[in-house]
Amino acid sequence: MSIYTYQPYYLYNGVSFEQPFREELTQEEIEYNIESFFSDIDRYFEAGTATFERLSENCLEITTDIFETECDERVKRCLNSLDLYSHKNCTN
Repeated sequence: MSIYTYQPYYLYNGVSFEQPFREELTQEEIEYNIESFFSDIDRYFEAGTATFERLSENCLEITTDIFETECDERVKRCLNSLDLYSHKNCTN
């Protein structure tokens, strides 16, 4: 089993070609989306393929038997759905 850590955060850098109607989130929306990341992430993994532990306020540890690139891709899909980014290999 491998262990990967992610720390979600919000960054507004304006609209882009991919997101021409993107608007800046309020502080309340940012906090809600970050909390949603921790509660939604398990939906991006099949049952039994990963365990999740919140290490600190905004650091998630994922223990899984899938390859790192696949884990990163699943986390990215969850982050994208919430308009978030993440730092990988966060520390407590």
